Amino acid sequence: MKIVRMGIVGSGHMGRTYSHCLRYHNSGVNLVAISGGSRGPKLASDFEIEFIPEYTHMLERDDIDAVLLATPHSVHAEQTILAAKFGKHVLLEKPMMTNVADCDAMIDSCKKANVQLSVIQTLRYRGVFRNAKKLIDEGVIGDIRAIQMTTLWKGSLYKSKNWNKPWVDAVENGGFILDRGAHSFDLLRFLTNDNATKIFGTVNSYNAETWRSMNAMVQVYFSRGITAQVWMSHELPDPGFPNTNDVVRIWGEKGLIQASHFGKLSVTKDGKWEDVWEMPKFDPMGEDFSATRLEAFHLQTQDFVDSLLQNRPPSVTGEDGRAAIEMVEACHLSTLTGGSVSIPFPKTKGGFQFDGATVPRNIIPG
Repeated sequence: MKIVRMGIVGSGHMGRTYSHCLRYHNSGVNLVAISGGSRGPKLASDFEIEFIPEYTHMLERDDIDAVLLATPHSVHAEQTILAAKFGKHVLLEKPMMTNVADCDAMIDSCKKANVQLSVIQTLRYRGVFRNAKKLIDEGVIGDIRAIQMTTLWKGSLYKSKNWNKPWVDAVENGGFILDRGAHSFDLLRFLTNDNATKIFGTVNSYNAETWRSMNAMVQVYFSRGITAQVWMSHELPDPGFPNTNDVVRIWGEKGLIQASHFGKLSVTKDGKWEDVWEMPKFDPMGEDFSATRLEAFHLQTQDFVDSLLQNRPPSVTGEDGRAAIEMVEACHLSTLTGGSVSIPFPKTKGGFQFDGATVPRNIIPG
């Protein structure tokens, strides 16, 4: 393969985001067509490519090697498994799916078809977290002991005209804790280079108009002894807490790191805080196609393209995507049972074992 020929499925905010990345920022790839959505014809026209109304018709094309799925969460499994049957490589938006069982089916289908499967996890590619990971790997703060992560957002944001994914809170799409948790838990695995072994937490909502997946307080235990706390909310009253949107505090044996998603990276040196990196200023809710916002997206799409050209696994695999979903599912199970949940889940015919009782895998509560 000398060039990757890609089609995008989904014509909303993220479909347009990835169209920009593939057309203007990536190399070794040709954006061939758009499929799906009422905005599809306009998006295809804007990029002077073909609009293919039916997804199966895109998969039937010999001039498309891979698809990028920028579609609602609940359809990811069906679309991925179908793409694998047609021999297409798959890059799909997080969360990988709404439950672990479907993630397993997606991974198995792609392995049997000998096609690559990668899940988009842009926080790994954000400059602040990319550089934080570099400091950790270089041993600047020594071995990690604990991590605290806050992801706290105003409830009014999701009722505003700037909110571009109104379908996220639908039960079939898993809710906000799945949508946000897929980022948060993957980031923990990325920073620690470790897997979680136990989770205890509570998922809830205080708004009677929504279901229970608006807030979470979660304790995570990792295999090498690291502990982490994740506090997520999407219901805060205005004006919200200052400087708490995706802030990560890392305690190491020799020092501390603080990283803010759209802000600064700071580290302690000689007993004092020092700012070592800062993201260029931009409006994350307004400047949709600024180079600053798009950097994390096009770095990951480039990695996927390169993985196909170089015949190697992508940096973020289907197994990585699955691990984040397993952690979210464990949060819901902990809420339902009131106890801690060990992971990975032992596989059974009907679900997984919890204190001797078989619990259905599809446990996201309605």
